[in-house]
Order: sequence, then C-alpha cells, then structure tokens
Amino acid sequence: MHRKTIRYSIFSILQITVCFSVLFADNPIITQRYTADPNAFVFEDRVYAICSSDEDNVDGYNLLNYTLISSDDMVNWTDHNLVFKVKSVTTWAGQAYAPTAIWRDGKVYLFFPDGASAIGVAVADRPEGPYKDHLGKALIDRNTPNCTMEWLFDPCIFVDSTAQGKQAYLVFGGGKPYGTNLRIIKVNDDMKSVTGTPLTLDAKDTFEGPFLHRYKNWYYLSYPTSNGSNIDYLMSDDPMSGWTYKGTILDNPTLDGKNINQNNNSHESMIEYKGGWYMFYHDRRISNATYKRNVCVDTLAYNSDGTIKKVKVTSEGPAQLKPFNPFDTVQAETMWKQQGIETEFCNEGGVMVTGVSDGDYTSLKGVDFGNDGATDFEVRAASASSGGTVEVHLDSPTGTLAATCAITGTGGWQTWKTFACSVTGCSGSHNVYFVYKGTGEPFRLNWMRFIDANAVGISTRARGALAVGRNAPVQSLWLHGMDDERLPSGSGVFRVYTLNGRMIASGSGNPKTKTALPQGVYIIRGSNGPAGH
Repeated sequence: MHRKTIRYSIFSILQITVCFSVLFADNPIITQRYTADPNAFVFEDRVYAICSSDEDNVDGYNLLNYTLISSDDMVNWTDHNLVFKVKSVTTWAGQAYAPTAIWRDGKVYLFFPDGASAIGVAVADRPEGPYKDHLGKALIDRNTPNCTMEWLFDPCIFVDSTAQGKQAYLVFGGGKPYGTNLRIIKVNDDMKSVTGTPLTLDAKDTFEGPFLHRYKNWYYLSYPTSNGSNIDYLMSDDPMSGWTYKGTILDNPTLDGKNINQNNNSHESMIEYKGGWYMFYHDRRISNATYKRNVCVDTLAYNSDGTIKKVKVTSEGPAQLKPFNPFDTVQAETMWKQQGIETEFCNEGGVMVTGVSDGDYTSLKGVDFGNDGATDFEVRAASASSGGTVEVHLDSPTGTLAATCAITGTGGWQTWKTFACSVTGCSGSHNVYFVYKGTGEPFRLNWMRFIDANAVGISTRARGALAVGRNAPVQSLWLHGMDDERLPSGSGVFRVYTLNGRMIASGSGNPKTKTALPQGVYIIRGSNGPAGH
C-alpha cells in the first residue's frame, strides 16, 4: 500500500523439560500493505497467515509475491514482509495466486498456483523462509487427469490426524462449470507427490477458493459462491466423499448494513488457536477498489450439531488473548494500528519500519507494564538524515507523553545504533503509541524495548555467566542442567525471569515442581543460593 493516502540474592538459570490518515480499528489486521487470500496456520504457538500481495496490481491481478503476518494474541501483528517471490524461488512459474501453507513434521510446505494453470509446492524450515522449490516443476497441471476446470488454482492443503496416522489432502479449482469445478486428491508423506486421480467435488454454486478443515469428527469444505461470493460450506464424515450442503458461513463482507467488498470475491480460511476458532477473509473496506484488498479476521463458532454459526463481520475483530509484554524485544514491524509507515527487509535480519514522516506512528494494544512499570526505553534505529525523535504516548497518539527518545544521524539507512531514554508514568496496562517526529524521512526502525523497573540482566566474566541486578552487586550464575540441590527448595521463595529480565512466575520451594512453564531457559532468583556460594 502506498504511503500518504492515508537487591538480589543468588541467581541460577533453569531449563524446564498506510498509510491512511484515517484511523482504522483492529480490522483489517494489516493496513501498511494491501493483502488478500489469507491462509492461516499455527507454527510454534503463533498463528501465521500467508497472503497474496496486491502491491503490484493496477488494473488487474498481477500477483507475484506472498506477504506473511503473525501474532500470538490476535490483535498485535508482525509484518514479515514478502517472504515468497515466485520468480526468485522457481524457474517455471510466473505468477503466485492465492496460497496455502501448513507446518508438518518440522517443515513448512507452501502450495502456490501459477496463475490459473498449475500448482507447485515450496518448502522451508520456518514460515518466514527462505523457501525453495520442493519439486522443481508443477505438482498439479493441465496434464493431471480430471483437471479440466476453467481455473486450476486456489489450493488448500489439509493434514488430517486419525488413529490410522496422518494423511494430507489438496483441494483446488475454480471457474466454470460452477458446481463441479473443485477437486480433491491425497498428497503423499513427501508432500511433493500425489496418489490417484483428483476427485470432483459436487457442491452448490461453487466459484473458487475452497478450504478444508476439521472440527471434532466432522470435515468442512467451504468456498465462495458463484452467485454473490458469499462463503458457503458442506459437511461430511469423510473428506473424500459424502458431502452435504449446509448453508452460508459468511455473507459477502458487509459492515453496518453497507457492503465493504464491492460485492466482489472473498477468500477464507479457518483455524483453531489457543482454544478459540477464527475465520480469516479479505474485503475492500480501505481502498474500495477491486484490485486492492485487505485481510481481516473474526471469531467463528459451532452449534451443538456441528453446523457453523454465521460469522459476523466486525471492525473490532477478536478479543486480545493475552497482555502484551513490553520487556521482551519488540520488533518495530509488530503493530496494532499504524499511520503512514512502510516495511522492508533489514540488513540486521528480519524487517524494519521505513517510509516514516513527521506525525506517523505505530502502536501496540493491551501492553502490560506491571505495577512497577518501566524506567527506560530503547530503540534500534538508522538514519542517513539528521534524525528525529520517537515519542511514547499512552492510550492515543496524543495521550500522556511517557518518553521522548532522541535519534541522531547514524550515517546510513542501514547503519544501526541503539538509542535510549528514561520513561515516566509507565505502569499498568495501556495501549502504547510510538509517534515519530522529524523532517523528511528522519529514521528507520528495527526494534524497541522497555526496561523493567526490576530488570535482571546477564553479562559475561572470566568465570562464565553472571547475573546483574539493578543497583546490586554481581552474583554467580549457573547454566541450565544444574542439580536440583542448587535451586531454591523447602520454604525458600523464588522468582522466575525470562532472559530479558521479565518476571513470569514466583512461589516457594523448587521452581521445577512448583511452576508449569514451557520448555526454555530462565533466570531464577531464590532466597537460598547454590551450595558453597
């Protein structure tokens, strides 16, 4: 999307086995880029959505790349930029229409259509890539039996887990003849070959964009309809056959009685994440233009008989799943609302915020500073100009000013330096706005971080790792894998911190048995230290 159209005792470490001037709400979930065709999946306890990029569209669909976004709270989303560029990854495909991806057995498999003529598959270790062509040619094309539908595109990959093991299915198709234009085929465990001939799926008014998922013992096949691009669905107890039409899940996106999609196409995916169900889709509520779309998400629910309740399109989107932790390093491209910024890849790795002008901002929702709050703020920035300032405001772009961090020129747009300032009045829970000030493009941003009032840090000395407490002497620090006798025990009190110094648990006794933390490395503050120290 183009801009401006819009103190301390002994420690140990324990291992436990836009661009618009208009202010938009939570939907769309990404506004600094035009995106469409969201396919959501879960990887390492985060939800990812791989999306078509509408950036190259002018008077038609010229889809060449995929944008990736992710979140662990459903409201603050990280922009991973264009993670797949079809002309860079493949030698045979020239377009990248609506994608589908899934994590399986330690790999991410991305299925992509070459326009409406073929479907390929790429593979990576992580959703962010890098991807490589898994087969080196199309997996499904016009030479595949029973692939005579008008549009050979819009794949959906689904992996079913049953008592008999795992089985992957690929659903695809679109265009005429409506009602018999979708196909399904079994994908082998290598995720680059298929078994048998694609079967025709007979369904009412099918247009394109099939999506297959499972809830309890039922399978669901959803798709946009040919008579208005509503999202309708079928149910079956077998993904290959026995489908029964059930009705509409999502009307062509309408908000407050007004269609926000030009009565045009939509595209859906449904996932379960942290105990809740969600439906991802696109509309045109920002651009009101055919070829510039935006990805949204709303909650999805089932009736007691397994049928799906109709999804309501909203501005606010789903509820936030957990407070946002400001004391971990926050990528600058992680945001709730924004105004004016762009993103690009960064030479330090990951993505940076670019295209900043005076008064632009990004924000984070539901940030929990705790009772003690933050005392300092750090930001990683680069500037080939004279720099500017990052203002930290609470609850609105003009709300209480908690910090002003001055950024000076660094000598280049990819020459990075960490800047810091003090913070005042920053405790409790707030929505936080980072307002950017300066002339021209004052700076670019990589990451930012708040420092906890009770922060714990780690430094290295001759003996190895050492714990450093604010206003306290350095104490010995043991690496994970130590004997239990070196940890707090009995009635001793402990606190557990992340390696960024954020306290996440406390109690008495042995923290191995008194906490339910996921596997990881933590700092333990105990009232009784390791033997001999």
